[in-house]
Amino acid sequence: MDKRLSKKEQKMLLNALEYAKEMRRKMEAKEEEKRWSEFELPLTLAGSLARLTKNELSAIRLNLHIKGASALKKQELTDILEQRIPAALPKLLNKLDETRYRIIKQIAGRGGDAFLSLESHQLDYFKNRGLIFTGTYKGKKTLAMPQEVLEGFKKMDSTSYQETIRRNTEWIKLTQGMLYYYGTLDLNALEDLFKHYSATNLRLVDYLPVLEEAGFFYREIRFDTNGFSNYRVWDAERVKKEHQSRPDLSFYPFTKAQLLRAGEPGFVDRNPSYEAFVDFIRRNYTISQDEADSLVEECVYAIRIGEAPSNLLEFLQSQLEIDELELMKGFIDHIMMLNNNTRQWFIKGYAPNELSPAKSRTGDSPFAVKAEVVNFVTRKKVGRNDPCPCGSGKKFKKCCGG
Repeated sequence: MDKRLSKKEQKMLLNALEYAKEMRRKMEAKEEEKRWSEFELPLTLAGSLARLTKNELSAIRLNLHIKGASALKKQELTDILEQRIPAALPKLLNKLDETRYRIIKQIAGRGGDAFLSLESHQLDYFKNRGLIFTGTYKGKKTLAMPQEVLEGFKKMDSTSYQETIRRNTEWIKLTQGMLYYYGTLDLNALEDLFKHYSATNLRLVDYLPVLEEAGFFYREIRFDTNGFSNYRVWDAERVKKEHQSRPDLSFYPFTKAQLLRAGEPGFVDRNPSYEAFVDFIRRNYTISQDEADSLVEECVYAIRIGEAPSNLLEFLQSQLEIDELELMKGFIDHIMMLNNNTRQWFIKGYAPNELSPAKSRTGDSPFAVKAEVVNFVTRKKVGRNDPCPCGSGKKFKKCCGG
């Protein structure tokens, strides 16, 4: 039996949440202060590593796959890393793509220190590999490369190395683009698709480490027992089963240019139905372009994970005041159009109207069966056999819900 919280309990819960929020804010502020603590330039590996905690040193050890050093004391681990980081540079730098290469190249080109605006997790990526460290020098935030790393990079930076960087970039973008549209792919599927799209021979021993490193830096890819997934796939097993249930349906034949474009971080496929929905929301509400775009992007995500259109309407009702019948009909129309034109993970990158154009033209949709419409007077959900809230006297299923 449900037990409602008393006012005292509600207040205690809210206070606890506020306390937790404040503690997190203080912890983040402390971490940020440490990130930009004072240091001297030029940096050496010894000086860089000496500023780190034992846990931070262990992160570098793990990322460089150094075995037999987990039980070492901090100074012993520092001494090991000072020797091993330069030796590991060729293998590590060969996993980079153009974005990370340009960051290192820019800092190296300025003598080993510069300030670039990067996300916190990207700064941690470079620190956790012993490549770039953060600090404040003469009152200015600075990214600095230890001199040993700087020299190692300069020795490697040749025409042949830049070819490897271009190859890695294509591998990463193609993979991220495929996962953006297909959701989840196992290694066999990836290999088959790469044979079609990539001019280079895909050797898994080279490809997998490159992809793993990209996953840490971009956070666009997840790895599990089902293979590789777009970072927003929350049930990779379900996506894989949906693919397997359609053995006669091949993956949608995107062009290489389409996949490379979709492989850019933060890409959103804003097709005409997407843009029309954003425009509809902006015409009916005082809302910014970014806010309207964010709502429609969440609707696309919901469609891709298999949510019923009625759930999209419920989500939008929780975010916007939909208090007129004509407005409700407009939302229903746009949700149906968006659903029919969104490329979906379960159907291997196709949009429903590409598989069943006749059905899409008639407007037939699971919405008619599953929609949960609210009567604006009673504020209760309208059942399919209830009187239609438009006042026609007909049942909802025979009127606006039909």
